[in-house]
Amino acid sequence: MANGIKTRKILLVSTDRTFVQDTRTAFAASEIIQLSAVEKSVTELRGEIQEADFGAIIVDMDAARLEEVESLQRIMRRLEGKTPVVVVTQEFNAAAVRILVQLKVADFLVKPITTADLVRSVVRALQGPGREENTESQIYTFMPAAGGVGTTTLALQTAFQLHHSVTRGASTCVVDLNFQQGACAEYLDLEPRFDITEIENQPERLDRQLLDVMLSKHASGLCVLAAPTHPAEMRSFKTDVVVRMLDLVSAYFDNVVIDMPRTWFPWTETVLLGSNKLYIVAEMTVPCLRHTQRLIQAVYETAGKEVKPNVIVNRFEQKMFDNGIKQADVQEILGEHFVGGIANNYRLVREAVDRGVPLHEIDPNANVVNDLKRIILPEEAAATGAKSKSLFGLGKDFLRRKAG
Repeated sequence: MANGIKTRKILLVSTDRTFVQDTRTAFAASEIIQLSAVEKSVTELRGEIQEADFGAIIVDMDAARLEEVESLQRIMRRLEGKTPVVVVTQEFNAAAVRILVQLKVADFLVKPITTADLVRSVVRALQGPGREENTESQIYTFMPAAGGVGTTTLALQTAFQLHHSVTRGASTCVVDLNFQQGACAEYLDLEPRFDITEIENQPERLDRQLLDVMLSKHASGLCVLAAPTHPAEMRSFKTDVVVRMLDLVSAYFDNVVIDMPRTWFPWTETVLLGSNKLYIVAEMTVPCLRHTQRLIQAVYETAGKEVKPNVIVNRFEQKMFDNGIKQADVQEILGEHFVGGIANNYRLVREAVDRGVPLHEIDPNANVVNDLKRIILPEEAAATGAKSKSLFGLGKDFLRRKAG
């Protein structure tokens, strides 16, 4: 027991020695989590699970092998829902996903995974089902004020920052609602897998299993829901299709980042009303800032005062010695809606897009990355330079409150 907090025991079942060692290292820094490892296949387990009171169990298995799935089923029956199970597998297909969902595992991760993702998954499992009932998904919507202002880049980088955040880090999904010209999947070199035509006439068909099949997954664990683009096809889908999709995504992800098209559709108002944060992305030109003013007014007229548009000025440059637009001009035009500017770093953004990687993978301290963090995660940006918070901070705070 550390500082009056009860130590939670975690069991890892795996025959992958490298994975076992990496997991031991990841949990070694925790004062409240004690990891035990059984280097056996799930089919070889006998009484190990009943020998101690485990707060959660991590099972590394091959979900494509019937005998391993049957062994997991027996374990789940013995546990009777009292201990959450996190499954790690190399297999990712519709059949495997459907089985794991039916078995009601707390979470499942597909190798290769980062230890940070595994830690967060276990922390969420320890918090129990009450967390899902009491915590709503946070929805961040990005809307362009003009074409080519960098909305997709900022939406994706926001998603990565939320996904890796120590204060809000959790499951994160990017939803590309630009069905005609969306580029979220291409920016990350992923295959768009969302076949909207399969559900447009029967939106109720979209369930957790079908959603999992249609998600594109980045190596970081970030999920992207994007449809193959059809530039020559201008289609408007029914509102209930989009609503069903967003409702389902919100039910299974802690953070949802939406990349909106420039065109308004019948479902646009519904998306705006369902957003926790709305960011309009503009650039530092007079025509764009004037249109941003009109867009702000349109949001208020359409969605009412319940939605406050926050304006991010991309490729922001402080013009002090010429006749260009100055920061004071931007603040005067946009007023309280202006929440910050993002530095103009064309070379970095271009390299990231061409390589299909997030900005921070090229330069974690880039001005673009830090500028956006000050807007999206101001509490973490303010703490930059101080001692970084442990991955276990969130779980430790929770367990302290629970113990109290």
